Amino acid sequence: MDKPSTADNHQPHGTEAVVTVQPVDAASSDINHTLTDNINIASDLQQWQALSAWSIVSNIFSTLKSILSNGFAIVPIVYTGWKQGFDMQWGILASGILLLLVTLLAIIEWRKFRFRLNNHQLEVKRGLLFTKKDEIPLSRIQNIRYEQPFYFKPLSLGTLVIETAGSKNDEAHLAALDTQQAQTLKRLLLNLPYAKTLSTSEHSQVNEQDSADTSQTIVRKSLWDLVLFGFYQNNFIWFAVIAGPIAGQINWDNIFDSPVAQQFWLWAQQQTHQNIGLQTIMVIVVLFGVYSLFSLISIIAAILKYHPYQLDKHDDTLQRSGGVISHQQDALAIRRIQLVHVQQPIIARLFNRWTLYFKQVKGHEVEHKTKQHMLVPSVKPAEIESLLAKIPHLSGGASALPNSYSPIHVNWLTRRIALPLTLASVISIVGYYGHQSLGFFEVIWFATTMVIVALFIRYKQWGYVVADQVIWQHSGFLGQQWKRVTFEKVQHVSITQTQSQKQAKLAYVEVGLASGSVVFPYIPIQVAELIITRSLNATSHDNRNWI
Repeated sequence: MDKPSTADNHQPHGTEAVVTVQPVDAASSDINHTLTDNINIASDLQQWQALSAWSIVSNIFSTLKSILSNGFAIVPIVYTGWKQGFDMQWGILASGILLLLVTLLAIIEWRKFRFRLNNHQLEVKRGLLFTKKDEIPLSRIQNIRYEQPFYFKPLSLGTLVIETAGSKNDEAHLAALDTQQAQTLKRLLLNLPYAKTLSTSEHSQVNEQDSADTSQTIVRKSLWDLVLFGFYQNNFIWFAVIAGPIAGQINWDNIFDSPVAQQFWLWAQQQTHQNIGLQTIMVIVVLFGVYSLFSLISIIAAILKYHPYQLDKHDDTLQRSGGVISHQQDALAIRRIQLVHVQQPIIARLFNRWTLYFKQVKGHEVEHKTKQHMLVPSVKPAEIESLLAKIPHLSGGASALPNSYSPIHVNWLTRRIALPLTLASVISIVGYYGHQSLGFFEVIWFATTMVIVALFIRYKQWGYVVADQVIWQHSGFLGQQWKRVTFEKVQHVSITQTQSQKQAKLAYVEVGLASGSVVFPYIPIQVAELIITRSLNATSHDNRNWI
């Protein structure tokens, strides 16, 4: 007979023994396993790493996308050639040769591409005949974007795009990385400048715990918000550039003489009863419908790129995630933000929505880098103050949009009105002696009046607000925008005065930031001197690098 256990000896009669089993903490085990994997990945990244062969696919798609995105200008040419009898065989042959060359270049890029993380810098080398090596200090890294195209999702692969301050293009493009490797590398690139060591498991565990504790969701955007964003952010000018030459190839006479067009015009006349006002309203409704139809492209693009939109604050870093087909994660260090730009196009004013941009250090090409700024779409006015309040480390502190602003001096308007008035007067005098018809003078002065009205609207939108730590600039035409400049980020202030401005005690002020310049025209000289004083005071108290 087995000897009863001590627990059995102390168990009262008539009751069942309760055996306590210590559970295994599965979550802790998973965390420790993940930390170990991250440490191993971090150690491997110190050696030269090759990209996965799947990066060939990414390079092919990226090159073709670049060719197509920069080839809008050839759309009218292709359309015209097709209308005049395009040779399909030559087209297929040219496309095949292009695809073959792109594939060959992608294979060479994959074979010669290497990267490693060494001594607080990311090193990248590539090239066939001539090896090019880039050494990117981590202190220069401005934005890290994680992308996962649809063709990488089943493979659990992703791409890291690393942008640096002042660069013309993306500094490094690491394609087809394992998801865990990409996320670990992204964390190391963001945290290495502030850590003494990253090799011990204790420090990694502290970082993981701190990240979990300090992660905060700042804003989420619904599907409807993105639909509104795509609708009001539509850039109609690109449609005009492409459609204009194509429209020139269409025989409009045949279209207008068609039975459908004649029936529509007869119906419109019957509905409006030959009333010019009602016909004008109908034309406006038709144009709005055409704009809405074209906006479908912009709406779909906004949904595919941003849904489900989420902006998180992770320690001292902002991270935006979203994307339906191609998942993206943008990481931006808060200290890199140079300017907060809040924009409201004319269509957005109907919905009382704004688009908020966190502008970074620009590269050599302003147009290229502008598209890379992190943005928050479809923001309500009440959300702006709440959003900025969740980023206390943002220079200048949080602040709501001002309710009003001080206008620039009226001299700005009078000096600009003088030119079209003078030009119209000279043309009228010449036309009078040339015996021009009355219609000639009506056209000249109608155009002059439209120019003056446009200048007046522009003048009414110019203004500024000077606060303790920031200065706001208001501008716009039919839409409006606010630019929030922090005195801590000001790199230089340029003051220009003409002779007339000196007499009126006015100045033309240009405030220089690492993200570009902000101009305040025709403001009082006292305000200009105040901007200089507060900028110098902010720099003297905090002389760290502006960038």
